[in-house]
Order: sequence, then structure tokens, then C-alpha cells
Amino acid sequence: MYSISRSVLRSILKKKFSSLVGRSCKRIEVIRDTKAISADVKFTLIRNLIKELNYETMREIEETVSSFSDGVNINVKLERPISS
Repeated sequence: MYSISRSVLRSILKKKFSSLVGRSCKRIEVIRDTKAISADVKFTLIRNLIKELNYETMREIEETVSSFSDGVNINVKLERPISS
């Protein structure tokens, strides 16, 4: 179970989705400026790009939330030493 404040979560989401928008726009501009491919291929590339970036961003958000989590579990097994 994760424990994170609402303000920290809001700032994580704002940062990640701003980054997503910026990366998407930049890569779409590169595809737009490519002259050697058809409009249908460009559309397919953009659709796949948006899917890929969304999945990457969600993974990054999960990892960031995990790193800010207060609920850390450590399992330790103690064994009594054998004395002779």
C-alpha cells in the first residue's frame, strides 16, 4: 500500500503529463516534416507514438509514486547462530 500526500501526487502528475505533451509534440513535428512517407503512414506512426509515450509515462508515474511511498516493507529472517 502506498502512502503519499495529495499535493505530492498532484505535482508528480503535472510534471509527467507536461513532459508527455512536450515529447509528443516534438516527435510529431519530426514526423510532420518527413516528406518521403504518405499521410496514412504518418497517421499510423503518430498513433503508435502516442500509445508508446502514454505507456512509458504511466510506468514512470508508477515508479515515481513508488519512490515517494512511505510504506516500505523489509522482510528479514533472523536465525540463531549454532554454538558448540
